[in-house]
Amino acid sequence: MLKSIYIVFGFALLSILGVVNSAWTQNNLLSSPSDSIGMDYRSGGVDLDSIDASFIGTVNLRPGAGDHRLIEFDLPTALGSQPNGLSYRMNEFRVKPLWTGLPYLGFKYAFGSRLNQAMDVEYHQYFNSNTHLHFRYYRRTRNGFLRNSDFTLNDVSLLFVHSKNKFSTEINAYYGADEQGENEGIVSDSLIPIFPLEFIEVQNNSARSQVRLLDVEWKNYFRVIGDSTIGSGLISRHNYELSGREYTSAIIDPLVFDTIINDSLNTRDQYQTVSVSNGAGVYFNSPKLSIDAALNHRYWRNQNLGVNVDTNEAFLDANALLRIGRNMQLKSYFYFNFLGAIGELKSQNSLAFTPSQSIQVGGQFNFENNYPVPYLRNHVANYYAWSIPQIQLEMQQVLSVSGYVKYGKKNHIVSEVKWTSVNNGRYFIDGAWRQDTLDLISVGSVAVKGQLKLGGWAFYPGVQLRFQSKNFDYQPLFSTRNRISYSTRLFSNNLGVSIGADIGYDTGYSFLDYNGVLGVMSPFASTFSTPPLLRLNAFTALSIDEFRFFVRAENIDYFINDPISRVGESVPLMPFIIRIGVTWDFFN
Repeated sequence: MLKSIYIVFGFALLSILGVVNSAWTQNNLLSSPSDSIGMDYRSGGVDLDSIDASFIGTVNLRPGAGDHRLIEFDLPTALGSQPNGLSYRMNEFRVKPLWTGLPYLGFKYAFGSRLNQAMDVEYHQYFNSNTHLHFRYYRRTRNGFLRNSDFTLNDVSLLFVHSKNKFSTEINAYYGADEQGENEGIVSDSLIPIFPLEFIEVQNNSARSQVRLLDVEWKNYFRVIGDSTIGSGLISRHNYELSGREYTSAIIDPLVFDTIINDSLNTRDQYQTVSVSNGAGVYFNSPKLSIDAALNHRYWRNQNLGVNVDTNEAFLDANALLRIGRNMQLKSYFYFNFLGAIGELKSQNSLAFTPSQSIQVGGQFNFENNYPVPYLRNHVANYYAWSIPQIQLEMQQVLSVSGYVKYGKKNHIVSEVKWTSVNNGRYFIDGAWRQDTLDLISVGSVAVKGQLKLGGWAFYPGVQLRFQSKNFDYQPLFSTRNRISYSTRLFSNNLGVSIGADIGYDTGYSFLDYNGVLGVMSPFASTFSTPPLLRLNAFTALSIDEFRFFVRAENIDYFINDPISRVGESVPLMPFIIRIGVTWDFFN
């Protein structure tokens, strides 16, 4: 215990010093980072030969696939971004500001087998340099290839910034809505080689889950001295957050769940956590340095089966941004709780360095020491119930490090490394939340990818090696993804054409188990594992000015790999599908 306290305060001291040192340089703290775009910009910022992969994701049959990824392929990021356990709902698709001289609307849409649809709409407008608006609507839907496996995922985000005279304000709002079937996987894979997946029996035809997320943040800057270039003053921060989940099922299987807590006829498990925080502090801003710090009060309340648990908290947080010359930027965020969750700490630091036009270097160093979120402290569901007394709450420590080096411009090579270590982690194991099972775990990856263009030909090779501690071997140790394409223009350069294929390979791996009742991934000793798999896709794309169209044949490897292979305890491989999509960019 004493050792953990020393570690926490050591990181706190380093983070504070990092913020103080950063106070010697930075840019306007209020303005969010943005990329400049012109009339030649196209949706996703990619060439014609990459639009099919730029926004549709890679779907799978695991419940929650609206997130469009298997987290076993990026465990360092998954573990580093989760405050508690491993929720399948890990991504929040928020708007990233784009600076544009004209109002810009980007539209991306694709549809495919079993009404698999993907839509991504962005709108950016600078009314003037001091007032700008950014909006994004991200949507995924599917009827499902298995029974009761449909899902609908919606993410809406808006960012508005306005400055006038000595006052600046920023509103950042996000809403996420997710609904899906929870079929608990197939009963047997014996009929998969014979019948389409739609005819395969699943374990639950009635279970459903809904997730709702809301996050509204409002920041205000009041300049007391100086001007808009160099000045200092007061800040206020206000935040409202809501998160909740509901799980319903009309099927009660005593062979799967031997304990029924509330209702033996049907299930409705529900919780909702609301948080309100307000803070005030000071800031300093200059072309080289921006820094702010604030004292904040937060009140949260968790509701579950009519039982409310609430707490008041107080914390200090600070931001710092330092620019060294034109080529280097350091950014730091620090959080420390001194009331309600005493000792909670976050330190998030990033570096971006561009020594020349052909070299880019960047990295991140993040540390968190946090208590369980409210939902994990007290909860009663039809199959599970737990309560952790305040005196028994234990912190989890997460350390994440990542970095990359890019060399070249049109033709380039990128090397990336990621590593995450979790001590005293919280995981749902054998029907209960445990912090005494895995002790310290460590996962990482090293990747090299590139781009080579020779005339109309383009090559995009990539390999990834992964490593982990023996107590958490839930990822393939080797993966490769390679794309080859040929692009040209026809009819006096009015029509762009591109054709290509992807070929990849993954070594076998043990998978995490998905618990649909709670919506979390669990370390799991399965009798099955995912075998080595070949990956194969093909595509063709066309473009006329701002309009681009593609057809993608996905999972061709389904006819090569063993169809009864699994990516979950009861989850088979994703079958072959065809997807058709368009992107369209509008300026002014």
